[in-house]
Amino acid sequence: MPQFTKMSPKDVLIGRGKAAAEARQPFIDALKAGDAGKIELDKNDKPPRVKRLVAEAAKETGIKVRSSWDDSKTQKVLLWKRTGK
Repeated sequence: MPQFTKMSPKDVLIGRGKAAAEARQPFIDALKAGDAGKIELDKNDKPPRVKRLVAEAAKETGIKVRSSWDDSKTQKVLLWKRTGK
């Protein structure tokens, strides 16, 4: 007979949710580590995805953040800073 264990829904990540949580983790760590910073994109990074991950990490941690591109044409450097707690 299988053995069942009760878990909290927030502790169970499956499918795309698990991959998304893993992708957000470096952004969460960066937001918690400082009050401002920059993210330099690799050639394989997609600018809209990076900006979305920053926003999702901020929402998940409850940290208010503003961000903008340092180089609006190439979008290879994203600057961010905390705007509140």
